[in-house]
Amino acid sequence: MARLFEKSSGGIVYRKKWNFYEILLLERKNPKWKSVYVIPKWRIENEEKAKETALREISEETWLDENELEIIKFITKINFTFIASYKEWSPTINKDVYLFLVKYNWTSEPNLKSFENIGEEREKIIWHKWFKLAELKWLDVKPDIFSYVKKNLQYM
Repeated sequence: MARLFEKSSGGIVYRKKWNFYEILLLERKNPKWKSVYVIPKWRIENEEKAKETALREISEETWLDENELEIIKFITKINFTFIASYKEWSPTINKDVYLFLVKYNWTSEPNLKSFENIGEEREKIIWHKWFKLAELKWLDVKPDIFSYVKKNLQYM
């Protein structure tokens, strides 16, 4: 059985709106077409640094202006293994995900466009939405970011 190693980077994107913090999540369909929420992230390319990938991918996946994104801190590296049954030969993938806390320094409400023509894997992403912190614990979020947000509230 083939085994692949991948590195990805992304972030927990937050903003302060009125007196509330909100977290931006993407809604995507898993292989069983069940909705799950994920953070914006993707593979690290070539010699790119994890911070650079996080900002680039957040911008590409959400259409937020990269100049309005600010990495506040590195949170953790998550490692997991899964069988990629969506690929033809179902390889086992060992994956590292570098997770950052990212502030969205917004001046106006972002234009969250529809997801068209953004690649075969990403076309499973169907929507993105800002959630208040209290809403996170009730969502099916991969990874479970609620605990990461709670541990890093003092940096927000």
